[in-house]
Amino acid sequence: MASRIGTSEKVEVWLSSESMPGDKKWFQDPAELTHQLSRQPDIQWTAPEATSRSTIIISPDHTYQEILGIGTSVEETTVHNLSKMSSSVRTSILRQLTDKGDQGIGFNFFRITLGTSDFTAQSFYTYNDIADGETDFELKQFSIQKDIDLSIINTIQELLAAAPDTLLFASPWSPPAWMKTNGSLKRGQLKEGIEYTEALAKYYRLAIQAYLEQGIPIYAMTLQNEPLLETDYPSCYMSPERQKELALALKKEFTEHGLETEIWIFDQNFSDVRAYVTPILDDIDGFAAVDGIALHDYEGEPELMSEIHASYPDKPIYLTERSVWGTQGADRIALYFRNYASSYNAWVTMLDSRIGTHQWLGTPGPTMFIQDATEADRYWLTPEYYLLGQFTRFVRRGAVRIESTYGSTDTVTNVVFRNLDGSVIAVVINQTESEQEFRVLCEGNQFTAVLPAKTVGTYCWRTT
Repeated sequence: MASRIGTSEKVEVWLSSESMPGDKKWFQDPAELTHQLSRQPDIQWTAPEATSRSTIIISPDHTYQEILGIGTSVEETTVHNLSKMSSSVRTSILRQLTDKGDQGIGFNFFRITLGTSDFTAQSFYTYNDIADGETDFELKQFSIQKDIDLSIINTIQELLAAAPDTLLFASPWSPPAWMKTNGSLKRGQLKEGIEYTEALAKYYRLAIQAYLEQGIPIYAMTLQNEPLLETDYPSCYMSPERQKELALALKKEFTEHGLETEIWIFDQNFSDVRAYVTPILDDIDGFAAVDGIALHDYEGEPELMSEIHASYPDKPIYLTERSVWGTQGADRIALYFRNYASSYNAWVTMLDSRIGTHQWLGTPGPTMFIQDATEADRYWLTPEYYLLGQFTRFVRRGAVRIESTYGSTDTVTNVVFRNLDGSVIAVVINQTESEQEFRVLCEGNQFTAVLPAKTVGTYCWRTT
């Protein structure tokens, strides 16, 4: 039965505004914001009328992909900064991330790393680091003890306690060095031979089991972060053919040990997705082993996700890494979802005011949380916390994207969802320098609104 807007239903409105998007000044001090998830007066539905205003047409019964979750990362840089804080402040931050009410923004999906990534305050490590020249095919020296010692396990346990419905996915940056052609966590490839593929599959299975023993279930994992990248931090080139071989071996490991963790392939940019996933998914066994496709947004355009969805509609697409800033960034997130992403995860949650501590080769932009490097319990929020909250506080797991006309970057753009409870969530973005008046047409009704310059608005109503 078609959904309909109730005759007495009103539209609830929240606004967040950008300020100095991506500017390094945010590492120095907080600044005042015009709107930060600020509730506005409700808007009344009216009968449609002729108008020259920009118009968003919404068709709630035309649905697209289901949303798994939206969130950020719990990489070691963030954990390191959290570990310097008092327990009460750390708990407060976790609540601000996950609370679905006024105390937070409702993140429900987090990325963790298996071993260190480039965003870490530590020496690079994996769970099976042994002396040069040695091998350990039976993985007798496997251990996640460093994750315990560095408070990674404890932090994730606290996160799950704060929000039990949270899901986690994991990504490795490098196999153990003894498995690689150059004997290093930096650069290199997985050594040739099925014995190395099977050893790496067993290594990943042991990692998933070790986390489960700590009360931390891993919903999914990618097989290799950015498999086309070799660089001077943990990385590993992995061809599509080798990744297919690894997916098959890992699926066998998971099946034999009763693990339900999903396997997501690729985990890199739009520009290379077609060439990478086709050799895997066009193979019958490869297709069966793979549960989803992971993507980053550093090269290429989101429209490539729609092409992949058209080719492989049964394989969900996940936007597993990108941090964006300002209303332009909010529009980019809208485009992810308009092109079939079932999730979005920001990368790196908290750096300190010295832009630390990390080992990436560039200079990062501001994170959602900035910690005072001289006073660990002092921190501030950047606008991106609230701008992403315009999505995450309102869009629940199990929501579906529904049809809406996109609009224009010269006026307003949008993406619209319907939650399982029937509520409709329209995220509308004004990237322009002036306020924009627009209207929404939906199910024979309309409302009109004015969205301030450089502001994101979330408009919520229920259907019957």
